[in-house]
Amino acid sequence: MAYTAQLTLKGRIGGGQFGDVFEGACPVHGQVAVKVLKQNSGESPADWALRSKQLMHEAQKLKTAAHPNVVQVLQVLEDSTNNVVHLVAEFCNGGTVQDAYEKGPLTLPQVRKVITETCRGLEHIHSCGMIHRDIKPSNIMRHDHVCKIGDFGLVTDDLLLGYASADGYICHLAPEVFGDSTTYGITSAKTDVWALGMTVYRLLHGDGFYQQLLASKSPLDIRQMITNGGFSQWLDWLPHVPDAWRKFVRKALHDDTSQRFQTAHAMSQALAKLPIAPSWNCHFAPNKVTWSRKEGNRTVTVEWIIHSPRKHEWHAKRSGGGKRDVSVGGTPGKILLSREARAELEAFFANAS
Repeated sequence: MAYTAQLTLKGRIGGGQFGDVFEGACPVHGQVAVKVLKQNSGESPADWALRSKQLMHEAQKLKTAAHPNVVQVLQVLEDSTNNVVHLVAEFCNGGTVQDAYEKGPLTLPQVRKVITETCRGLEHIHSCGMIHRDIKPSNIMRHDHVCKIGDFGLVTDDLLLGYASADGYICHLAPEVFGDSTTYGITSAKTDVWALGMTVYRLLHGDGFYQQLLASKSPLDIRQMITNGGFSQWLDWLPHVPDAWRKFVRKALHDDTSQRFQTAHAMSQALAKLPIAPSWNCHFAPNKVTWSRKEGNRTVTVEWIIHSPRKHEWHAKRSGGGKRDVSVGGTPGKILLSREARAELEAFFANAS
C-alpha cells in the first residue's frame, strides 16, 4: 500500500454524482486524475461497504480497457481510514465536452469528430464485456484534441435511475431501462447507443436550447414520454440541422431496439456518411438565434428573432470583403408565424451551399 501513501491530491477539477475529481500526482504515473468515491447521503454503511467492494472488483476490469479513445484507469485504491475509494486515471488536459456544450451548439464537423472518437472508445469498452451506462457530454474528456470516454463501469443497474434523475440526464435512458417489475434496469450496448444518440442531439443544439426545450418537463414527465414511445419525434430542432442528422439521431433513439444502431461501430459508419458542410457557427439566446459562416472573404449571417411565441422574423445577409451588404433570405421587420419562420429557415439552410 505504499502507492496509496505516495498519491498526492491537488486542486479539485470536477465532480458529479459519484464524487469529486482532483488533479493528483504519483511517482509511478506522474500527473493523474483522481476521483474520490465515497458513501452517498442516505446510503447505509452496509450498502456502502458492498458498493465499495464492487467498485474495487470492477476496477480490475476497467484497467483492461486500454484504447486511445478511452480514459485509462490506472489504479483503484481503498482508503479505509477515511472510508473512501480513490479511482486513479490518466489526466486529460482539455477538460470535457460539457465545457463546449454549455457555450452553445457545436458545428457539424465538431460533433462528428467528438462522436466518431467516442464511438471508437465505446466499441472497445463493449468488446471488453462492459457497458458504460452513463454516456453524456461531461463524461467525454479531451486530451491533446483527442476525445476519450471516461467514467465507464461506475454506474450499476441498481443505481442508474437515481443517478440519471439526480444529474438531469434521465433522457439518456432508453425505454427498456425503465422496464417493468420483471425487466427493470436492463442495460446493454443498445442502451449505450441511445445515450450516445441523445448526446449527439445535445451537442447539435447546446445547453441553452436544450434547457429551454425541457423547461416545463419534470424527470417524471420525461420518463413517461420515453416509456410511452415516440420520444425522438417530440424533440425540437434548430433549423440548420440537416435532415440526415435528424434521421441519425432518431435511429439511435428508436423505441424498438432492433431498429436502433446495433453497435457503436455501426453508429460510427453511419456518422461518416453524414454531411458536415456547410458548417454554421450558431449562437443561441432565448429570443434570438444567430448563425454565421465564411464564404471566401465574405460572411453570411442569419438572424432569427423571436418577438413572442407566435411572432417571429428572420433575415440573412452576405457582408464584408469591401463590398456592400446583400440580402440573401428573409425580410427584416416582416413578422411571421412561428411555423412559417421555421419552414422558411429550414428551406434556406437546406439550399445553402
